[in-house]
Parts: sequence; C-alpha cells; structure tokens
Amino acid sequence: MDEWFKPMTSTDLTVFLLCPGLGRIRRGYESFTQECFEALRISPELDLRLFKGGGMDGKNETVLRNLSRGSVIARCAGQLLRRDAYFIEQATFFLSLRRHLTARNPDVVYFSDGNLGNLLWHWRRRHRRGYRLLLSNGGPLSPPFPRWDLVQQLASPYFDAAQLAGQPADRQVLLPYGFAIPEKLAAADPAARAVQREPLGLPVERAIVLSAGAVNRSHKRMDYLIREVAALPAPRPFLLILGQTDHETVAVTALAEQLLGAENFQIRSVRPEQMPDYYRASDIFTLASLSEGFGRVFIEASASGLPCLAHDYPVAREVLGGDGIFGDFRQPGALARLFGPALVAAGNETVRQARHRAVYRRFSWDVLRGRYVDMIRHCAASNLNLSTD
Repeated sequence: MDEWFKPMTSTDLTVFLLCPGLGRIRRGYESFTQECFEALRISPELDLRLFKGGGMDGKNETVLRNLSRGSVIARCAGQLLRRDAYFIEQATFFLSLRRHLTARNPDVVYFSDGNLGNLLWHWRRRHRRGYRLLLSNGGPLSPPFPRWDLVQQLASPYFDAAQLAGQPADRQVLLPYGFAIPEKLAAADPAARAVQREPLGLPVERAIVLSAGAVNRSHKRMDYLIREVAALPAPRPFLLILGQTDHETVAVTALAEQLLGAENFQIRSVRPEQMPDYYRASDIFTLASLSEGFGRVFIEASASGLPCLAHDYPVAREVLGGDGIFGDFRQPGALARLFGPALVAAGNETVRQARHRAVYRRFSWDVLRGRYVDMIRHCAASNLNLSTD
C-alpha cells in the first residue's frame, strides 16, 4: 500500500485552519474560525496554523493573496467563468495555499467553505497527498458528503438528515460551535449600563432591542423586525441593528426611517471584538430569520444574560433550549407580542445569571476544547475518503 494511504499515528498533529473571508467579512464562519484558532492553539497535541484572506500576519497566522468576493475583478472573473465572486475568492485563496500544503504536508485541513473543500479534495487526489479533510458544516451544506473524511455537524437535525441521506455515522460528529464565554457574569447595574451606553451613542433611559446579522430582507428579515417594533404602542423600545451591509441595506434603512423615525433606531457595522459592549448595553435580543445554520449570535447574547426571541424551528430550539422565547415569525404581530414578556424577563437578575451559566456549560471553549481536539485526532486517524464522486 502506498505511504499516503496509511493511517496517521503522530501525537503532534499539524492542522491547517482555513477561512478565506477572515479579515474582511463578518459572518459566523469568520468569527468561529478566529475563536477556534485562539482556543486550540494552546493545545500541546496540535501544531495549528491559521490561513486567512485578510488582516495581518501573526504567529502561526498567514494571510494568503486572493481576490476578495467584494472586488470588481472577482465579480468580472466570476462572470467569465459562470461562477459567483465567492467561488473566485475561494479558488484564488486555494491557489495561494498550495505551496503551504506542499511544504508542510498537514495531517488535517479544517475548513467551512464548501468550494474550498472540493478544491482541496481534487488537489489531494491528483497529487497523492495524505491530509484529511474536516468540514465544519456551518452553512449548512446538504448531505451526503462523499469527498470529505469527517463532517462536524453543529446540531442534531443536520446529523440526522445526513444519516438519512446516506452519510455514514463514522464520517460525521455532532459538536456545536465553541465560544469565548467567561465563567462568571458581572451583575447588572442600571447605573453601569448607562455608563456603557453613553460612549456607544445609545439612549440611556430607553429599553433597547438588539439584532445582529446581515442588514437585509432576504435572510435576516430586518424589514419584518422593523415592522414589528413599529407596531408597538408608544413609548417603543429603541431598535439597534448591527451587521454587515449589502445591496438590500438601503431599502432596510429607508423602511426604518419611514416607520420608526431616525431618532428611534440605529443601523451600524461594528468589529466582532466590539459586540460584547453592545450586548451588555442592550435589554433583549432577537433575530427574525426563519432558519440559521446555528445562530452564533443567540449564544453570544445569552452569554451576556439577554433574553433571546427567535422563530420557532428545530435548530433554534436546540441551541437556545429552555431559555429561548419562541414565536411563529412568519405571522405579522408574532414578534411584537413577545417584546413585553421579554422586557420583564430582562430585569430579572436571577434568570439573567441562569442564562449565562446554561450557555457556559454547553458552549464555552473551557468545556468544548477537549472535544475539538478529540475530533481532530479522530479525523487524522481515519481512513482517507477516496470516493471518485
């Protein structure tokens, strides 16, 4: 048998962690990848290397040259190749990655972007490389997954659906995203909250409803959220929307100005490291989308003690558990009816601390770090997935 078919036996594993959007895009993929790198780089079993598409080089962090999905060149190249700009970003990122694959010959390559994973599989097959492919299925991508050696499913509905579609149980693992959650949550202090709000330019005396996600209508349904807040009797809560802008943002902003008035809302893009300040300054959190691959923002908000309002679907139920406040957000008025009870719950310090403890025990890196290392070791020891599909 050729050398590249042999199972991995090393106890010091070289792992490539890849994210083309990191350093430029603010999505769940990027937030997870950065946190995962920070959490696992201290594990003595792993030689962890982060490769990203933007930002700055650092210790074991390398920025690879690529065409950003937001660039004119990427869009033009995509039109010529009948692909989207996102594919062009992944393909050019992969072209820069190849020399590192050859030079370091990693044991495991850990990624979230599906097209990048396909390119890695083709390269491995053609050049007889021995690295294993580990997909973090945060999209989620649809099963089955014939090209990858192990798939990390973030919630049980995805694990079950993949099995029904023919994905072998030994080629997937159920493991949620990890989060940088402090073990203790400071007690809420109204005076301290006012101090937190002033530097952020937020109203001191009003209740604040926070939502975080791409500022669009098609997926995050920010237009629905605006209409639901506008349906409340005065005095309404202040609406704060934080997220990446896109081609739909102008229409979302115009709707908020029309229904709420400029003094009653703000729409901002902020850096990931700033988000904890905004969670601490808010009263309740909501996301109006009808589905999410996981919903990292639910855990981030819950870790700050905020009550979370979500559409009632299986993944949200699993992620938020008994601490979520659910409704059928396909219906007008469904979210508006939840604001009153949520604001009452926001003022209960005992419940606030319980929310934090619940997510710390389930999702903190303190708890999950060892399971991630075990998953990577399991992937490294697996037989190569040699499917020709």
